[in-house]
Amino acid sequence: MRKLIILKSLIDFVWIVTCIPGILICLFLAVYMFVAPESLNLFLDADDSIIETSVLSVQLFGLVFIVLGFVTIYCVYLFRKTLRYFQRVKPFHADVITNFYKIGYLLTGVGIIASVLIFLGQLVFTSQLKINLGLSPYLMLICLGLFFMVLSEVFKVAKKAKEENELTV
Repeated sequence: MRKLIILKSLIDFVWIVTCIPGILICLFLAVYMFVAPESLNLFLDADDSIIETSVLSVQLFGLVFIVLGFVTIYCVYLFRKTLRYFQRVKPFHADVITNFYKIGYLLTGVGIIASVLIFLGQLVFTSQLKINLGLSPYLMLICLGLFFMVLSEVFKVAKKAKEENELTV
């Protein structure tokens, strides 16, 4: 139980220090990149001429990454919510299984979409064809998402076994 308290405290700390300011920063950037497109130079390694000629495409790429950031923050929120059920000793609640599946589905989607966008961004904006076969954060997001989906299935099977066990007694 002590490990659960430590995990919940760490997730709450991440929520307060990273996610709440992250929401505000993403909202600000979503508006500011359309007001001042030259601010996108801070985030891209491309030449200024590329950004000037294709401002709309760079803004759309930025907007998609901001949406992916919001989805990731939502996953942290769902994980916090799920940990509350564990603290109340309700690990087989239907919301726990649903939240695990949602987290897995969303994190896998974020990882795949971000990987494709990074590949396309390098291809379009820097005119380089780079394929990263090493360890990347997006690959780890895909793995983490798949893990949460498997965890959802495990909890579903365990809930069914628990219900059958209670019926036989």
